[in-house]
Amino acid sequence: MQSTMEQLPDARPLVENLLDRALVGRASDVHIEPVAEGYELKFRIDGLLQRDETLSRQVGEALVNCLMVMGRLLTYRRDIPQEGRMPVGTAHHGTVELRLSVIPTLHGLRAVVRMPAELLGPHSLADLSLPEHALNFLYSFASAEQGLLAITGPAGSGKTTTVYALLQYIQTHAPGTSIISLEDPIERGLAGVTQIEITPFGEFGYARALKSILRQDPQVLALGEIRDAQTASLAVEAALTGHRLICTMHAGSPAAAISRWMEMGIERYQITASVHGILNQRLLRRKTGEKYHGRVPVAQCAWMDSALRGAIAAEGDMDMINEVINGQSGFRSLADLGQELIANGSTDAAEVQRVLGPQGRG
Repeated sequence: MQSTMEQLPDARPLVENLLDRALVGRASDVHIEPVAEGYELKFRIDGLLQRDETLSRQVGEALVNCLMVMGRLLTYRRDIPQEGRMPVGTAHHGTVELRLSVIPTLHGLRAVVRMPAELLGPHSLADLSLPEHALNFLYSFASAEQGLLAITGPAGSGKTTTVYALLQYIQTHAPGTSIISLEDPIERGLAGVTQIEITPFGEFGYARALKSILRQDPQVLALGEIRDAQTASLAVEAALTGHRLICTMHAGSPAAAISRWMEMGIERYQITASVHGILNQRLLRRKTGEKYHGRVPVAQCAWMDSALRGAIAAEGDMDMINEVINGQSGFRSLADLGQELIANGSTDAAEVQRVLGPQGRG
């Protein structure tokens, strides 16, 4: 397939046209991928990567080079990964700031552009379309005095969007609260929140930054993700010393999150004393007529109640902890929530099974 974009006179209008199409199409990412025959252009829409068209090698390389110039990357370095940011003027959204990542591959430089999160996802808790029990769970944390809230799920499950909406809610409903977030990278700006971008594998990682900001008189802290034992230990310590702390984790269930903390060396009594609760979520594509458009979340909540504290303190294994969580009042399995969305027409069985796997079958 020959690209219609190849007729454009130079690379800058070509790039701006491409990015504007991505924004209009609600793409979260644009992939410009070198292959043996040239370059493939792909858009990630509603969580799925979709092939848009094939470009000649000449046009693909011109696209990547232009993006590197716009992102102030080193165009003469073709042998190393690079990352940058770039302001881009678009026809429908004015000037927006995008993130760019390039990496060398067998067939040339591969580029991925991350589109601005503020134009794609909902901003408030009310707009997230979370089930009522999950919203009430987040509201309870927002009014708590201290404790750790973990938001879990795989990559692309909407964890960061939920964190941002919760921080915005706290800032709006409790003005004067000192809120600091550590992020890798900062997805979008939040009014009233001190946002700090860290370098997770450099000198200014989560652990070092968290130690420092605890001296900055914060009341609410947000961590982009807990990846290691040192960060987990500091997060628990912060929650134990009077702070509200929000973190994200790659865990498939509330019980799996608790198990991960234990594997990281967090003592059971520290978990029971510091954790407010765990929200586990996924995103399903919303069915509109014969097509998918947008996404709708499913989410389950685990409270640190007396029964769960007892199971953890009694050195219960993951199966026992999972059984206790499943027995909590109001707890719903993701499969049941998925079936509910099928029943009310929000999505279909194929999408539930795609995201939730065999557990999502009715």
